[in-house]
Amino acid sequence: MRLWISVLAVAMLIAGPVVAASKQPSAYDGVRDGFLYNGKQNMPFKLHGVANAWHLACLQGKVPMCVKMAQVFETGAGDMAGDMRVAIAYWLKACELGSGPACARAAAILRDGSASFTNETLAQQTAERGCNVLKDPSACAASAGGTRDPTRKAELIEASCASGADDGCRLKANRLFYEVADPASRGQALTMYDQACKAKRAWGCLGIADAYGQGLGVPKDPARANEAARVGCTIAAGDRLRLCTLHGMNLARATNDKATLNKGELFLDTSCKGGDAIACNRLGMIGLNQLSNATTTLEEGLYYLRRGCDFDFGEACANLAWAYVGGMNVNTDNAVALALFDKACRLKDAGGCTEARKLAANRNAIPSIDPSWTVEKQLRLAKAAAEGGDRMMGVGAVVRLMQEGNEDAAWLLGGWLYYGLPGVFDTSRRADGLILFENAARVGHVDAAIYMGMAYWYGDGVAEDRAKGERYMLIAANRGNQMAGAIYRSMKAEPIRQENARRQKEYEEWAAARQNDWTSSWSNWTPASSAYTPSPPAWSGPSVSSIIDNSNWNQRINYLSGSTTACPGSNPYC
Repeated sequence: MRLWISVLAVAMLIAGPVVAASKQPSAYDGVRDGFLYNGKQNMPFKLHGVANAWHLACLQGKVPMCVKMAQVFETGAGDMAGDMRVAIAYWLKACELGSGPACARAAAILRDGSASFTNETLAQQTAERGCNVLKDPSACAASAGGTRDPTRKAELIEASCASGADDGCRLKANRLFYEVADPASRGQALTMYDQACKAKRAWGCLGIADAYGQGLGVPKDPARANEAARVGCTIAAGDRLRLCTLHGMNLARATNDKATLNKGELFLDTSCKGGDAIACNRLGMIGLNQLSNATTTLEEGLYYLRRGCDFDFGEACANLAWAYVGGMNVNTDNAVALALFDKACRLKDAGGCTEARKLAANRNAIPSIDPSWTVEKQLRLAKAAAEGGDRMMGVGAVVRLMQEGNEDAAWLLGGWLYYGLPGVFDTSRRADGLILFENAARVGHVDAAIYMGMAYWYGDGVAEDRAKGERYMLIAANRGNQMAGAIYRSMKAEPIRQENARRQKEYEEWAAARQNDWTSSWSNWTPASSAYTPSPPAWSGPSVSSIIDNSNWNQRINYLSGSTTACPGSNPYC
């Protein structure tokens, strides 16, 4: 026995550090509050388990721990969800403590908006610290991005690339190809692009795809351009968004090959969600054209065109306008079309300008809630109008957006139908409201999914179907809603509770029948019940969209490319 204990003790001593090194943040190990300045505010957050120790080590000046925490909040780890608003705070802290690469990363986030805000002044200050003080080549490349002096900018880019910074070489190649643009410079840039693409760097593949796709400095070569896009999207590292749009567009041209076309639709959907308006427009037109082998519906086509228009892509605005001219799944409305053609024209779409002139007689009929505004702005103004001003105008705007397939509009209109809206829906139309709630829930609207999950669980307005209730609650939980996650876990535990209750009842009956024969104290013991009955949430208006992080986007692309076989439901792209 002593020998066995000794061997076990030695094994634990050996395994201990390994386990500690790989330990993930867990809520079971405690949760604490923390905050750090992120360039906009003192950002509050929750620290789970071992992450609290990492956080304290960062505050004590340990740069690797700041970097570790930044990476945790970029991608998520254990019970901690990713949040770029917090990640940027740790990158800034690491930069302050002396990490040049952290300065470069912080500057990039402050510029690209992935933390839900931008701060160009702080981005440049951070990049300059990394470059001038910490002598980091990648930070010098970031510093060049905000330098107005063209000579100094060129010097920074040249020095950064010469030092081996990949981003510096990207900037150098782009400067030579698009800014200098003479034959010799473009030839040098193409050599750099080609070498980078062969090294599986996305920026190099994008340069090749753009040059041969448009015939810039070289004869057009669609086959070579398409191959560069495929490699860049599916294999390369770096920013792959536009490459995956190009790859998706190429696949979607195979209209007689259903599998290939559908694969193209998936890539375009992923790029559109990532913010590429060109992908949104292309997928929108697949929906509007109703290609025989496509899976994108007409309503989805309208949804994607609206998204592309909201991203300020003029062609998408014009194509959405044509849907209103032709009455494609929406009410024909030349005034709405004019508003959208006007926006397309403002965004330098020549066709939009031409069509706007043709419809100019309808200008006075453009709705007060302008259809060319973003969905978020239209819904915010429509809600205010319907609940405190011109109710018919507000409801009309929401109905129009619902016809375009917008889930927030369906949720908002569903609430008015379900609960009533004096002066418009004086009598509650609960059945119609539930239809719209469920439509929104099916496409991932968090509040609607929670509502329908509870409705099916309790049979409130619909036939009780607990399996369906669980599925809807899981949709909301997978999109990061903590309340939905707690309710879902409670739902999954219900059969266990029911079995425990049955056994408890059997025990009580058995104990009562034999109470005269038993005198020990345990006979009066009754197992505790942990049953939890959540209350259905009240309707609270439209949800707010969030920026999807690069880690989730890359995981989805890797799944579509076949380099990974898993794409979990917690990833909004999957």
